Parts: sequence; structure tokens; C-alpha cells
Amino acid sequence: MIPLEVITMLSSSLLSGVLSIVSQSGRNKAEQNKALMQRHAATVADVQDARKHNTPYQSTTRRYIAWASVLFIICLPKIVPLIDPTIPVYLMYLEEETTGWWIFGSTFDITKFQAIPGVIITSADLHFVAAVSGFYFGSAATKKT
Repeated sequence: MIPLEVITMLSSSLLSGVLSIVSQSGRNKAEQNKALMQRHAATVADVQDARKHNTPYQSTTRRYIAWASVLFIICLPKIVPLIDPTIPVYLMYLEEETTGWWIFGSTFDITKFQAIPGVIITSADLHFVAAVSGFYFGSAATKKT
């Protein structure tokens, strides 16, 4: 039979080891939370600094970017076939390819481009126009008068 003193010593050693691991885990978690709070404070300071240096040119730059994206993503592919019908408009789409057999196979997407003559209006065009117009009308609706 195992003596009671050996059982007590082994159990106290095991309990001491478990408590030491739990204690170190708590210290690690506290250190991680401290680092997260410091990172958040730095982010808040950066945002406040950016707001403090707000210029009227920033909103103008955002407008130019929005108008340029609408022009080159939406309008230009629609206008080019009207100007010169010989220039094709390329439409990008994804095609799913499957290799292997049943559960041992895998699927992956292949990006393909298709030249299409004429004017193309895709659902992505409609979503993009809706997002941009919603951005402008939504910001106008929330302005204080």
C-alpha cells in the first residue's frame, strides 16, 4: 500500500502545479488586456488627431473619388460601345472547377473574362449605384438644418 505521506506529497505537488499554471494564465490574460487597452488608446488618439486636422479638402477629395469611381466603373463601360461598337466590353465572372472524386476532391474558383459586344448592365452595377446614391442621400438626410 502507498503511504499516506507520499499521497499527500504527490497531491499537494499536483495541486501546486495546477494553481501555478492557472495563476500564470491569469497574469498572461491581464497583460494581454493591458496591451489591448494601450492599442485602443493609441487608435483613439489617432482618430482624435485626424478629426482635429479636418480640412475642407478632405470632403472634396472623397467626392472626387466617388465621382471618378462612378465614371470609370459604371459610365465608361456603358458609353464606349455607343461611341465605337467594335470595342468589346469584358465581363469578369467566376467559374467553379471540381477536381478529384467525391469527398476526396476539391473545388476552386477560376476567374474568367468574356468579351461581350454592346451595353452590359450587371447586378453589381445596380448595387454600386444604389450604394453611392444611398451614401449621398443618406448623408443629406442626416444633416442638421
